Amino acid sequence: MCEQTKRYFSPRLVDYVIIVGCRHPNKYNHVTQTPELLRRYPLEDHKDFSLPPDVIFFCQPEGCINTGHQRTGFRQLTSFVFTLTEKDSNRQRFGICVNFYRHFSRRTCSIHNHNEEKFEQTDSSDDTTHTTSINEQTTNNDEINNKEHKRKRRLRNNTLTSICLISHHPFFTRFRECLVTLKTIIDACNERSSAKRTGASKGISRETVWGVLTGQACECTSNLVGHEVREIETWILRLLSAPVSIPGKTKILIETLPNEPPMLFALPDHTRFSLVDFPLHLPLELLGVDLCIRVLTLIMLENKVVFQSRDYNALTMSVLAFVALLYPLEYMFPVIPLLPTCMTGAEQLLLIPTPFIIGVPASFFPYKGMPIKKLDDTWIVDLDANQVCIFI
Repeated sequence: MCEQTKRYFSPRLVDYVIIVGCRHPNKYNHVTQTPELLRRYPLEDHKDFSLPPDVIFFCQPEGCINTGHQRTGFRQLTSFVFTLTEKDSNRQRFGICVNFYRHFSRRTCSIHNHNEEKFEQTDSSDDTTHTTSINEQTTNNDEINNKEHKRKRRLRNNTLTSICLISHHPFFTRFRECLVTLKTIIDACNERSSAKRTGASKGISRETVWGVLTGQACECTSNLVGHEVREIETWILRLLSAPVSIPGKTKILIETLPNEPPMLFALPDHTRFSLVDFPLHLPLELLGVDLCIRVLTLIMLENKVVFQSRDYNALTMSVLAFVALLYPLEYMFPVIPLLPTCMTGAEQLLLIPTPFIIGVPASFFPYKGMPIKKLDDTWIVDLDANQVCIFI
């Protein structure tokens, strides 16, 4: 036990911090597309752990969504946890993800230039126009400008953006607080360097901090925006340089913001219970006592069990809670708290002959065109409907 713990113990508190989303959201509208890795820290892989390329699908399990709606639900910040398991070593890493809809303005430069060219041609061909016609043209220009202004306002959109932290250590609560703090810092820097706050002309299109961090920067990036981005990256790199505490001996205190109490990170000794930083009672709240006992029985009898829910956080926490509740037994088969819908070939994992515990979004089976009845001897636990069923 001790040798195994030392072999798989990572000295880093945080392995990677990444930003996932759509690199060019201006090209799309009301569609779901494949998520992209927009930013990663550090830039180079660790020697003992490379950043998995499929982590982007776990950050946005149902794809990157662009929407023009302004409902309150799109302004809320959601968070959830997922796991990454190596096939060879069975080493497990944890991903803590914060998702939100980021507001952006669609580019309308080509439309504006087209109108300007049209007006220039009209002016050159009508040099002898009367004063009344000039006034009429000015009025028309004002009307077109007003329509153009309203059009720009309608073109404002929202795109799903994820900030994710990957670590060997399950400090779910503290890591979530770190990500929320990071988003708050980025939003504040973005607002502070915006054209409105710096007194720039409304007609000048300036790069934003979010634009630089999401890969939309160009050569015209201002010094102020560059300074803000460097400050943010310094904060991230300091977090990445933090060591992990020695289990049962030391603790780590990290100050994320001035005048705020530091965050404490500590691990129990390997001879004691492992760290459980999630609500073990959540399945009891969602399913009730009777259904929880039934699901635990199914798992202990080595059945195939699939959990599904619209809530990513409830889904992953429930899967982890059921596995932890098996103690002192240890589950020796595959456990995937969250299987992304948009990952190609993900449905094949549900057809393996061995027992498993897998969590999927509620949209998984309709999106894959895979009828649930096709899953032989597989129990479906619907956390939203509080139901447990099987199709034989």
